[in-house]
Amino acid sequence: MDLKTKVKKSLVWSFGDQIVSQVLFVIFGIFLARILPPSVFGVVGMVTIFTNFAALFIDMGFGTALIQKKDADNEHYSSVFWLNLGIGCLLYALFFFSAPLLSTFFKQPQLTILVRVICLSFIISSLTSIQSNLLIRELKFKQKVIINWISVIIGYTVAFILAFNNYGVWSVVWMTIVTSSINSILYWFSTSWYPSFIFNKAKIKELSRFGLNVLGDTTVNYWSRNFDNFIIARVLGSTDLGLYTRAYSLMLLPLRNISAVITKVMFPAFAKKQDDLVALKKYYLLIIRYISLITFPAMIGLSLVSKEFVLLFFGDKWAGMIPLLSILSVIGSFQSILFLNGMIYNSLAKANIAFRISLIVNFILIIAFTIGVNFGIKGMAFSYLIASVLLFYPVYSTAIKQINTTLLEVFLTLKGSVLGTLGMALCLFLINYFTNFSLLTGFIIKIVSGSIIYFGFIYYYEKEILKTVMDKCAGVLRNKL
Repeated sequence: MDLKTKVKKSLVWSFGDQIVSQVLFVIFGIFLARILPPSVFGVVGMVTIFTNFAALFIDMGFGTALIQKKDADNEHYSSVFWLNLGIGCLLYALFFFSAPLLSTFFKQPQLTILVRVICLSFIISSLTSIQSNLLIRELKFKQKVIINWISVIIGYTVAFILAFNNYGVWSVVWMTIVTSSINSILYWFSTSWYPSFIFNKAKIKELSRFGLNVLGDTTVNYWSRNFDNFIIARVLGSTDLGLYTRAYSLMLLPLRNISAVITKVMFPAFAKKQDDLVALKKYYLLIIRYISLITFPAMIGLSLVSKEFVLLFFGDKWAGMIPLLSILSVIGSFQSILFLNGMIYNSLAKANIAFRISLIVNFILIIAFTIGVNFGIKGMAFSYLIASVLLFYPVYSTAIKQINTTLLEVFLTLKGSVLGTLGMALCLFLINYFTNFSLLTGFIIKIVSGSIIYFGFIYYYEKEILKTVMDKCAGVLRNKL
């Protein structure tokens, strides 16, 4: 199978994975939110601030390095496997003994046992990092998707049963452990590779030149995305953190469902074409064109219907999430494009540039959050928005410069989705300002009218893409029939 065919099949399976996963996420997420108060999600968020950060060190960036390296062999894989396992065990021991300190720091006694249970995922994840990256390297996303579906369904089933039986926060904790455990077991059966008893320091050193830059970039990006959670947890408490993390998770939907999927599939493809900048530029512009057609109207639309969305689906006790979701959704719209910066840097082996930029971004965001928290939870959201707007030009222009493109070319590529989104936003704003419908009626009217306006613009500016999509859908239907 040639590279182009592999990429197409991988994208189909990856998007299928996201559709199923997010349907489950929305259904079970809303169900759990209606049963559990925001403070429960805040307590779990306090734990995951540190555990998710520590999990980055299990892989150490070597997984990305193995995908990028064209001549990686069994000695590379085996050496990284044993290193990952050792780090996973070390991290678990570290968190096991430091759990009481975290509990005291956040003034939450139950965190001690929660940390000790959740951190079992360190050891579980370290056992399957290589198998996962091997499937990505070979663009075998069908296997990854099936494994994910099975794991997620079983994990959510466990959460559903426990939540229904009043286990509270433990329903979320055990969902995490069960999901990662099933994932690990299935990964071992999905690949023909098994580790040899080899640990070659020279191979590790060879990979570290690239991998540690990736780790540095990932680490800094992690804290730029999670320092807000940390400072909210410490200053404002678990309830505000629960509201913020729920809104933030909805803001991340376009990144997880579209940008992250495309990045995961296209990174190995871009790495194979890293010497052809003309081709990379062509496909990058095409990718962001398709992404923006979905993410821009979805996130700006969510921002303008945040009141109806939250009260209808989450209930009155989550009303404090409304302004947060409205602000963060705007950030999510342009982050759906910024998210691809890492794919550019990593595929061109320029993770060192990404790392330096991340240091600057992280520094500015920390300052913004430190100021914003003094104005409460809304101040945090506004500080995030202001910092994101100020950082957009230098961060994005530096990234696209690597593939010889400019902001003007990007704007001309995205013109249809930008103008369509602005037209839709104006329509929804006028409905908000001049009408006073009930929640359900207003929600339906805004969705329908906003969609009509947006697709009117897209039909005018993007007929070529619409025709391509319709032809492909018709072709799929013919093949199925």
